[in-house]
Amino acid sequence: MLLVFLALLSVPVSAQSPLDVGGHISPQLRYISSADRGVEVPTTGSFTSGKDGLSLGIGAGVYLEYAITPNWFVRGGVDLSYKRNQYGVRKTFVESDSTISGTNQIVYSSIELPLSVLYRFDFLPNGDSFLLGIGTTVNRWGGNPRAFASFFHRRGVKEFVDYPRHTVTVFGGYERYLSNVIVVGLEPYLSYVPTRFNLETTTSAKVQVEAGLSLRFHLDN
Repeated sequence: MLLVFLALLSVPVSAQSPLDVGGHISPQLRYISSADRGVEVPTTGSFTSGKDGLSLGIGAGVYLEYAITPNWFVRGGVDLSYKRNQYGVRKTFVESDSTISGTNQIVYSSIELPLSVLYRFDFLPNGDSFLLGIGTTVNRWGGNPRAFASFFHRRGVKEFVDYPRHTVTVFGGYERYLSNVIVVGLEPYLSYVPTRFNLETTTSAKVQVEAGLSLRFHLDN
């Protein structure tokens, strides 16, 4: 990341404040669905299968933002996220054809290096502005996942969790100057983060989408 910013500093721009520093806090909502894994259903004993679910997590981070032109910007930084992934499960007893319901919750922390490109529209008469952007995660490091599961009783679940190093995020935003240098903004976003959890016998759970609302501030130097 440092090399990226050093390279960007060599690009001539006409903006008065080409490099800004900021931070954010972002509540995150994850939608998880379960799909058939394509394995043969046991004919004796019992088996487990997953359902859908919604989970709320949170992320925070710091970033640098560089003006390529008066309207185009590059933003990169470091984020720390607490990921919660909760969904329903059922256990089916084959002989009696009966089921009982439960819940799986997999939690872990994630250190991420986001990088995005954004476009700020011209200022409104009152000095506020709107923006649109697209970004990715250059890399991520996930902590050791923990599972609080109704029917899964192993201590470690890292081998059953598959989370991607890279994601795709689209976002918009609205910004307002609180002073000559302090800018605050709200940025709703959607991310494609195809994380999988393989804790059930016949199904695999997948994070279909992550949605959030970033409360951001940066210093317009």
